[in-house]
Amino acid sequence: MKKIALILLILVTHNCSGQGYSFNTEEWWNRLAYEEQAAISDLSAIDTSIVVVSNRYKTEDKLRFMSEERGDGALLYFFVYAYQGQWHVLKKNNLKDAIELVPNKNKDWVVYTEGMGKIFTSELNRGMMMASQYDVNVIMLDYPSITTTKNNLGNYLFSIKNARYAYHDHVPVLEQIKRMKSEGQLGNGKLSLFFHSMGNYLLRQTVKNKELHRLNDSKWADNIILNSACVPQYHHAKWLNKVNFSKEIYVQYNPEDKTLYWAELLSKKKQLGRRLRNPISSKAHYINFNQVVGEEHSYFLTLQGRMPAKELTKKYYNTILHGNTIDFTTGYQKSTYRNIGYDVKP
Repeated sequence: MKKIALILLILVTHNCSGQGYSFNTEEWWNRLAYEEQAAISDLSAIDTSIVVVSNRYKTEDKLRFMSEERGDGALLYFFVYAYQGQWHVLKKNNLKDAIELVPNKNKDWVVYTEGMGKIFTSELNRGMMMASQYDVNVIMLDYPSITTTKNNLGNYLFSIKNARYAYHDHVPVLEQIKRMKSEGQLGNGKLSLFFHSMGNYLLRQTVKNKELHRLNDSKWADNIILNSACVPQYHHAKWLNKVNFSKEIYVQYNPEDKTLYWAELLSKKKQLGRRLRNPISSKAHYINFNQVVGEEHSYFLTLQGRMPAKELTKKYYNTILHGNTIDFTTGYQKSTYRNIGYDVKP
Protein backbone atom coordinates (compact mmCIF):
# COMPACT_ATOMS: atom_id res chain seq x y z
CA MET A 1 0.00 0.00 0.00
CA LYS A 2 2.86 2.39 0.79
CA LYS A 3 4.36 1.75 -2.66
CA ILE A 4 1.05 2.49 -4.39
CA ALA A 5 0.57 5.64 -2.32
CA LEU A 6 4.06 6.85 -3.28
CA ILE A 7 3.40 6.19 -6.97
CA LEU A 8 0.11 8.08 -6.83
CA LEU A 9 1.82 10.98 -5.07
CA ILE A 10 4.37 11.20 -7.88
CA LEU A 11 1.62 11.11 -10.49
CA VAL A 12 -0.36 13.86 -8.75
CA THR A 13 2.55 16.20 -8.11
CA HIS A 14 4.47 15.88 -11.37
CA ASN A 15 3.32 18.52 -13.82
CA CYS A 16 3.65 18.22 -17.60
CA SER A 17 4.59 21.85 -18.18
CA GLY A 18 4.83 23.56 -21.55
CA GLN A 19 8.59 23.83 -21.19
CA GLY A 20 8.95 20.20 -20.13
CA TYR A 21 6.96 18.69 -22.99
CA SER A 22 9.26 18.52 -26.00
CA PHE A 23 6.54 18.70 -28.65
CA ASN A 24 5.32 22.04 -27.27
CA THR A 25 8.57 23.89 -27.85
CA GLU A 26 8.87 26.78 -30.32
CA GLU A 27 11.21 24.59 -32.37
CA TRP A 28 8.50 21.96 -32.86
CA TRP A 29 5.71 24.42 -33.58
CA ASN A 30 7.95 26.25 -36.07
CA ARG A 31 8.11 23.02 -38.09
CA LEU A 32 4.41 23.57 -38.85
CA ALA A 33 3.22 26.22 -41.27
CA TYR A 34 -0.51 26.91 -41.08
CA GLU A 35 -1.98 28.02 -44.39
CA GLU A 36 -5.29 28.51 -46.14
CA GLN A 37 -3.71 28.49 -49.60
CA ALA A 38 -1.13 25.90 -50.63
CA ALA A 39 2.49 27.08 -50.74
CA ILE A 40 3.01 25.28 -54.07
CA SER A 41 0.78 24.89 -57.09
CA ASP A 42 1.68 21.26 -57.86
CA LEU A 43 0.97 19.12 -54.81
CA SER A 44 1.49 15.93 -56.81
CA ALA A 45 5.26 16.38 -56.42
CA ILE A 46 5.35 16.18 -52.61
CA ASP A 47 6.93 13.22 -50.83
CA THR A 48 4.83 12.74 -47.70
CA SER A 49 1.34 13.87 -46.76
CA ILE A 50 -1.55 12.98 -44.48
CA VAL A 51 -5.16 14.06 -43.98
CA VAL A 52 -6.11 15.16 -40.46
CA VAL A 53 -9.60 15.50 -38.99
CA SER A 54 -9.50 17.21 -35.60
CA ASN A 55 -12.08 18.04 -32.94
CA ARG A 56 -9.77 20.63 -31.37
CA TYR A 57 -10.37 24.31 -31.99
CA LYS A 58 -8.04 26.73 -33.75
CA THR A 59 -6.51 29.38 -31.51
CA GLU A 60 -5.56 32.99 -32.32
CA ASP A 61 -1.92 32.22 -31.50
CA LYS A 62 0.14 32.39 -34.69
CA LEU A 63 2.66 29.86 -33.36
CA ARG A 64 0.61 27.35 -31.31
CA PHE A 65 -2.39 27.59 -33.59
CA MET A 66 -4.18 24.42 -32.46
CA SER A 67 -5.65 24.06 -28.98
CA GLU A 68 -4.97 21.40 -26.38
CA GLU A 69 -8.73 21.28 -25.72
CA ARG A 70 -11.76 19.94 -27.57
CA GLY A 71 -13.75 22.52 -29.50
CA ASP A 72 -17.50 23.02 -29.74
CA GLY A 73 -18.08 19.94 -31.93
CA ALA A 74 -17.20 21.54 -35.25
CA LEU A 75 -14.48 19.49 -36.95
CA LEU A 76 -11.41 20.93 -38.64
CA TYR A 77 -9.96 19.33 -41.79
CA PHE A 78 -6.36 19.60 -42.92
CA PHE A 79 -4.15 18.36 -45.72
CA VAL A 80 -0.65 18.19 -44.23
CA TYR A 81 2.32 17.91 -46.59
CA ALA A 82 6.10 18.07 -46.33
CA TYR A 83 7.79 20.80 -48.37
CA GLN A 84 11.10 22.65 -47.94
CA GLY A 85 11.78 21.38 -44.44
CA GLN A 86 8.35 22.18 -43.04
CA TRP A 87 5.03 20.45 -42.56
CA HIS A 88 2.44 22.64 -44.23
CA VAL A 89 -0.97 22.45 -42.54
CA LEU A 90 -3.44 23.40 -45.25
CA LYS A 91 -6.97 24.02 -43.94
CA LYS A 92 -9.80 22.62 -46.07
CA ASN A 93 -13.56 22.92 -45.77
CA ASN A 94 -14.35 19.22 -45.52
CA LEU A 95 -12.95 15.71 -45.75
CA LYS A 96 -13.66 15.33 -49.45
CA ASP A 97 -11.68 18.48 -50.32
CA ALA A 98 -8.73 17.32 -48.19
CA ILE A 99 -8.68 13.83 -49.73
CA GLU A 100 -8.83 15.24 -53.25
CA LEU A 101 -5.32 16.66 -52.66
CA VAL A 102 -3.77 13.26 -51.84
CA PRO A 103 -1.30 12.63 -54.70
CA ASN A 104 -1.82 8.87 -55.12
CA LYS A 105 -5.26 7.74 -54.00
CA ASN A 106 -4.58 4.18 -55.18
CA LYS A 107 -2.18 3.54 -52.31
CA ASP A 108 -3.52 1.55 -49.38
CA TRP A 109 -5.23 3.67 -46.72
CA VAL A 110 -4.94 3.65 -42.92
CA VAL A 111 -7.43 5.47 -40.69
CA TYR A 112 -5.26 6.13 -37.64
CA THR A 113 -6.40 6.99 -34.09
CA GLU A 114 -3.67 7.64 -31.51
CA GLY A 115 -3.61 7.32 -27.75
CA MET A 116 -2.70 9.45 -24.76
CA GLY A 117 0.01 12.10 -24.79
CA LYS A 118 -0.48 13.92 -28.10
CA ILE A 119 -0.79 17.63 -28.70
CA PHE A 120 -1.23 18.65 -32.33
CA THR A 121 2.48 18.61 -33.17
CA SER A 122 3.08 15.10 -31.81
CA GLU A 123 -0.12 13.87 -33.47
CA LEU A 124 1.16 15.04 -36.85
CA ASN A 125 4.55 13.50 -36.14
CA ARG A 126 3.00 10.05 -35.62
CA GLY A 127 0.86 10.34 -38.75
CA MET A 128 3.68 11.54 -40.99
CA MET A 129 5.98 8.81 -39.69
CA MET A 130 3.41 6.11 -40.44
CA ALA A 131 2.81 7.50 -43.94
CA SER A 132 6.52 7.65 -44.77
CA GLN A 133 7.69 4.43 -43.07
CA TYR A 134 4.91 2.21 -44.44
CA ASP A 135 4.10 4.04 -47.69
CA VAL A 136 0.38 4.34 -46.99
CA ASN A 137 -2.17 7.13 -47.20
CA VAL A 138 -3.11 8.18 -43.66
CA ILE A 139 -6.26 9.79 -42.30
CA MET A 140 -5.62 10.88 -38.70
CA LEU A 141 -8.64 11.15 -36.41
CA ASP A 142 -7.30 13.66 -33.89
CA TYR A 143 -8.58 14.47 -30.40
CA PRO A 144 -6.89 16.20 -27.41
CA SER A 145 -5.05 13.60 -25.32
CA ILE A 146 -2.71 15.70 -23.19
CA THR A 147 -2.50 19.23 -21.89
CA THR A 148 0.59 21.05 -20.69
CA THR A 149 -1.41 22.57 -17.81
CA LYS A 150 -2.00 19.39 -15.78
CA ASN A 151 0.01 16.86 -13.80
CA ASN A 152 0.30 13.21 -14.84
CA LEU A 153 -2.81 12.04 -13.01
CA GLY A 154 -4.77 15.02 -14.30
CA ASN A 155 -3.65 14.26 -17.83
CA TYR A 156 -4.70 10.63 -17.51
CA LEU A 157 -8.20 11.71 -16.51
CA PHE A 158 -8.22 14.43 -19.20
CA SER A 159 -7.14 12.00 -21.91
CA ILE A 160 -9.50 9.17 -21.01
CA LYS A 161 -12.44 11.58 -20.92
CA ASN A 162 -11.63 12.86 -24.42
CA ALA A 163 -10.87 9.38 -25.74
CA ARG A 164 -14.22 8.08 -24.51
CA TYR A 165 -16.04 11.01 -26.11
CA ALA A 166 -14.18 10.95 -29.44
CA TYR A 167 -16.77 8.61 -30.97
CA HIS A 168 -19.31 11.45 -30.85
CA ASP A 169 -17.23 13.54 -33.27
CA HIS A 170 -15.49 10.85 -35.31
CA VAL A 171 -18.16 8.22 -36.01
CA PRO A 172 -19.67 10.56 -38.65
CA VAL A 173 -16.19 10.80 -40.19
CA LEU A 174 -15.89 7.01 -40.31
CA GLU A 175 -19.33 6.88 -41.90
CA GLN A 176 -18.19 9.32 -44.58
CA ILE A 177 -15.00 7.31 -45.16
CA LYS A 178 -17.16 4.19 -45.59
CA ARG A 179 -19.26 5.99 -48.18
CA MET A 180 -16.26 7.44 -50.04
CA LYS A 181 -14.62 4.01 -50.14
CA SER A 182 -17.74 2.39 -51.60
CA GLU A 183 -18.04 5.16 -54.21
CA GLY A 184 -14.42 4.76 -55.35
CA GLN A 185 -13.25 8.16 -54.07
CA LEU A 186 -10.36 6.52 -52.19
CA GLY A 187 -8.94 4.77 -55.25
CA ASN A 188 -8.52 1.02 -55.57
CA GLY A 189 -6.21 0.33 -52.63
CA LYS A 190 -7.09 -1.50 -49.42
CA LEU A 191 -8.27 0.25 -46.25
CA SER A 192 -7.55 -0.51 -42.60
CA LEU A 193 -8.41 1.10 -39.27
CA PHE A 194 -5.57 1.37 -36.76
CA PHE A 195 -6.39 2.17 -33.13
CA HIS A 196 -3.42 2.63 -30.79
CA SER A 197 -3.52 2.54 -26.98
CA MET A 198 -6.28 4.82 -25.61
CA GLY A 199 -7.40 5.46 -29.20
CA ASN A 200 -9.15 2.07 -28.98
CA TYR A 201 -11.90 3.80 -27.03
CA LEU A 202 -13.17 5.16 -30.35
CA LEU A 203 -14.19 1.68 -31.48
CA ARG A 204 -15.27 0.47 -28.03
CA GLN A 205 -17.50 3.46 -27.35
CA THR A 206 -18.96 3.32 -30.87
CA VAL A 207 -20.25 -0.15 -30.04
CA LYS A 208 -21.28 0.55 -26.47
CA ASN A 209 -23.15 3.74 -27.40
CA LYS A 210 -25.11 1.91 -30.10
CA GLU A 211 -23.57 3.81 -33.04
CA LEU A 212 -22.11 0.72 -34.74
CA HIS A 213 -25.10 0.39 -37.08
CA ARG A 214 -23.78 3.41 -38.98
CA LEU A 215 -20.70 1.41 -40.02
CA ASN A 216 -21.76 -2.21 -39.83
CA ASP A 217 -23.91 -2.78 -42.94
CA SER A 218 -21.06 -3.93 -45.20
CA LYS A 219 -17.43 -5.11 -45.11
CA TRP A 220 -15.83 -1.88 -46.31
CA ALA A 221 -12.58 -2.23 -44.32
CA ASP A 222 -9.93 -4.90 -44.82
CA ASN A 223 -8.38 -4.89 -41.33
CA ILE A 224 -9.31 -3.49 -37.95
CA ILE A 225 -6.19 -3.26 -35.79
CA LEU A 226 -6.43 -2.90 -31.99
CA ASN A 227 -2.89 -2.08 -30.98
CA SER A 228 -1.64 -2.02 -27.37
CA ALA A 229 -5.22 -1.28 -26.40
CA CYS A 230 -5.59 0.90 -23.31
CA VAL A 231 -9.21 -0.14 -22.69
CA PRO A 232 -10.58 -2.66 -20.17
CA GLN A 233 -10.23 -6.24 -21.34
CA TYR A 234 -13.19 -7.42 -19.25
CA HIS A 235 -16.03 -8.61 -21.52
CA HIS A 236 -14.23 -7.19 -24.56
CA ALA A 237 -15.39 -10.16 -26.65
CA LYS A 238 -19.01 -9.08 -26.20
CA TRP A 239 -18.55 -5.75 -27.96
CA LEU A 240 -15.82 -6.87 -30.37
CA ASN A 241 -17.94 -9.76 -31.67
CA LYS A 242 -20.52 -7.22 -32.83
CA VAL A 243 -18.08 -5.57 -35.27
CA ASN A 244 -18.81 -6.81 -38.80
CA PHE A 245 -17.48 -4.11 -41.12
CA SER A 246 -13.97 -5.52 -41.65
CA LYS A 247 -12.66 -8.74 -43.13
CA GLU A 248 -10.14 -9.32 -40.32
CA ILE A 249 -9.51 -8.07 -36.77
CA TYR A 250 -6.03 -8.08 -35.20
CA VAL A 251 -5.34 -7.52 -31.49
CA GLN A 252 -1.70 -6.91 -30.56
CA TYR A 253 -0.85 -7.34 -26.87
CA ASN A 254 2.15 -7.49 -24.57
CA PRO A 255 1.76 -8.93 -21.04
CA GLU A 256 4.76 -6.87 -19.87
CA ASP A 257 3.71 -3.56 -21.46
CA LYS A 258 5.12 -0.98 -19.03
CA THR A 259 2.87 1.87 -20.18
CA LEU A 260 -0.29 -0.18 -19.69
CA TYR A 261 0.94 -1.23 -16.24
CA TRP A 262 0.40 2.37 -15.11
CA ALA A 263 -3.04 2.42 -16.73
CA GLU A 264 -3.96 -0.74 -14.83
CA LEU A 265 -2.69 0.77 -11.59
CA LEU A 266 -4.79 3.93 -12.03
CA SER A 267 -7.93 2.30 -13.40
CA LYS A 268 -7.74 -0.91 -11.32
CA LYS A 269 -8.78 -2.74 -14.50
CA LYS A 270 -6.80 -5.19 -16.60
CA GLN A 271 -6.12 -3.71 -20.03
CA LEU A 272 -6.88 -5.36 -23.35
CA GLY A 273 -3.36 -4.70 -24.64
CA ARG A 274 -1.67 -6.27 -21.62
CA ARG A 275 -3.48 -8.73 -19.33
CA LEU A 276 -5.93 -10.62 -21.49
CA ARG A 277 -8.33 -13.16 -20.09
CA ASN A 278 -10.78 -15.61 -21.63
CA PRO A 279 -13.29 -15.49 -23.17
CA ILE A 280 -11.76 -13.87 -26.23
CA SER A 281 -13.42 -12.80 -29.45
CA SER A 282 -14.05 -15.50 -32.02
CA LYS A 283 -13.58 -12.87 -34.75
CA ALA A 284 -10.12 -11.64 -33.79
CA HIS A 285 -6.52 -12.79 -34.15
CA TYR A 286 -4.49 -12.21 -30.95
CA ILE A 287 -0.74 -11.65 -31.26
CA ASN A 288 1.65 -11.51 -28.28
CA PHE A 289 4.75 -9.40 -29.03
CA ASN A 290 6.44 -9.78 -25.64
CA GLN A 291 9.31 -12.04 -26.76
CA VAL A 292 10.30 -9.46 -29.38
CA VAL A 293 9.68 -6.09 -27.70
CA GLY A 294 10.08 -6.70 -23.96
CA GLU A 295 8.25 -3.97 -22.03
CA GLU A 296 7.60 -1.68 -25.01
CA HIS A 297 4.25 -0.11 -25.84
CA SER A 298 4.70 1.82 -29.13
CA TYR A 299 6.82 -0.58 -31.16
CA PHE A 300 5.23 -0.14 -34.59
CA LEU A 301 7.10 3.05 -35.61
CA THR A 302 10.67 4.31 -35.57
CA LEU A 303 10.57 7.62 -33.70
CA GLN A 304 13.26 10.17 -32.96
CA GLY A 305 14.92 9.59 -29.59
CA ARG A 306 13.65 6.02 -29.28
CA MET A 307 14.93 2.59 -30.20
CA PRO A 308 14.15 1.91 -33.87
CA ALA A 309 11.36 -0.51 -34.69
CA LYS A 310 12.62 -4.05 -35.08
CA GLU A 311 12.61 -5.79 -38.45
CA LEU A 312 10.17 -8.47 -37.26
CA THR A 313 7.66 -5.89 -36.06
CA LYS A 314 8.03 -3.76 -39.20
CA LYS A 315 7.36 -6.79 -41.38
CA TYR A 316 4.26 -7.66 -39.37
CA TYR A 317 2.83 -4.14 -39.38
CA ASN A 318 3.66 -3.62 -43.02
CA THR A 319 1.44 -6.61 -43.79
CA ILE A 320 -1.61 -5.59 -41.76
CA LEU A 321 -1.38 -1.84 -42.47
CA HIS A 322 -1.58 -2.65 -46.16
CA GLY A 323 -4.78 -4.58 -45.55
CA ASN A 324 -3.25 -8.03 -45.98
CA THR A 325 -3.53 -11.10 -43.75
CA ILE A 326 -0.92 -12.73 -41.54
CA ASP A 327 0.25 -16.27 -42.25
CA PHE A 328 0.58 -17.74 -38.76
CA THR A 329 2.21 -20.96 -39.99
CA THR A 330 5.65 -19.31 -40.24
CA GLY A 331 7.35 -17.25 -37.52
CA TYR A 332 4.62 -17.77 -34.92
CA GLN A 333 3.78 -20.28 -32.22
CA LYS A 334 0.89 -20.91 -29.85
CA SER A 335 1.06 -18.18 -27.24
CA THR A 336 2.79 -18.96 -23.97
CA TYR A 337 0.50 -16.42 -22.28
CA ARG A 338 -2.70 -18.30 -21.34
CA ASN A 339 -2.69 -19.90 -24.82
CA ILE A 340 -4.31 -16.74 -26.19
CA GLY A 341 -3.51 -16.40 -29.88
CA TYR A 342 0.08 -16.50 -31.08
CA ASP A 343 3.54 -15.47 -29.93
CA VAL A 344 5.79 -13.71 -32.41
CA LYS A 345 8.95 -15.84 -32.39
CA PRO A 346 12.14 -13.74 -31.99
